[in-house]
Amino acid sequence: MKELFDNLPRLTLDDSVDYLIDTCFFIWIFEHHKEKDFLNFLKENKCAVTSFNVEELVHVEHKLHDNIKVSTRKFFHKVKNLFVLEVPIHPGDPIGEHNFVKLISQELNMVEHDPSDAVMLAAAIKTGADVLTRDKHDVFNARLENFLQKYNIKVLNKF
Repeated sequence: MKELFDNLPRLTLDDSVDYLIDTCFFIWIFEHHKEKDFLNFLKENKCAVTSFNVEELVHVEHKLHDNIKVSTRKFFHKVKNLFVLEVPIHPGDPIGEHNFVKLISQELNMVEHDPSDAVMLAAAIKTGADVLTRDKHDVFNARLENFLQKYNIKVLNKF
């Protein structure tokens, strides 16, 4: 899967993005056969997966059903307007994750307790992107939605 993401164009935190795709949302697309819907969504929206989330996807790839892997490969042959947003940290470094988040928003570092989710939300704040996630327990909750309102960022669970 890594090689599929390696072929996508790169963005930096200085670029603007319409939507950031969380790891669980990306997997959900293929588990629920939403590839066509996602391709149509990408025609109208500039979407990105953070390099941090790409590393998470590569880490869990061996747990994915073979059908999902096949669907993902087919999808990548058709995809346009999907990018990798480069972030300067990697999974498994909670101190680095906290430091990255604090650089963007000290308050976010105190509100979101999961460093992995906080990294994506910090990237969303920096790029002005809304977030697509299926992670209802951590990211998709009223507390964070209220916090993100001041940045005009929405957390959504469908496109």
